[in-house]
Amino acid sequence: MEKVHYLKRFMFLVMALGLVTTFVSCDDDDEPKPNSPVLTDVVGEYTGKMQILLPTSAATEGEETPEGTDASAKLTQDEVVFEKFPVADLITAIVGEEEAPGIIEAVGDVSYKMKYTPAFNDEKTAISLTFTPEPLVLEINFPTEETAEGEEGEETPDLKVEVTVTTPAAGTFAYTGNELDFNLQATGVKVNGEPLELPVTTFSFNLTKTK
Repeated sequence: MEKVHYLKRFMFLVMALGLVTTFVSCDDDDEPKPNSPVLTDVVGEYTGKMQILLPTSAATEGEETPEGTDASAKLTQDEVVFEKFPVADLITAIVGEEEAPGIIEAVGDVSYKMKYTPAFNDEKTAISLTFTPEPLVLEINFPTEETAEGEEGEETPDLKVEVTVTTPAAGTFAYTGNELDFNLQATGVKVNGEPLELPVTTFSFNLTKTK
């Protein structure tokens, strides 16, 4: 009888250990596993602010830093896409405050795309973006004005503005805060094919991933 008693105790111990192992396995399965960083983490939709920075010599001393212009962008796996690139300040810098409103209205929404190549930093806490920007082209067609007699007046020639865009450094997407920061620079401007003297202007973007 004693052997039977020990056998029962042994079988009970084996069953108990089996149940403990099962519960531990279930608990491990339920725990969320951290996702490994991938370069496509930068893909998504972003909103934030864009500021235009002029060289120190061209800036007004004592002038307060502006709040910036609302900006949004979408990042695919290889492109930054602006459906509405904020060009109002750039147009104002080119043509002056008096002429700018009419031209900004004539331009309307300006789309702009540029390629990028992503890469991790050593700790994989951020992704750098090396951009390959193309020129930003604004084609402006002015409407013709009618004279008092109903005849069309002298036609205003179309205006084509081509802005050379460069990147002084790679952009950065930081996992902390899902923030994307990068600068673009307008280093040259042509109006109807003629170079226009304009100081190098920096577009500074600070965007946060929303989707």
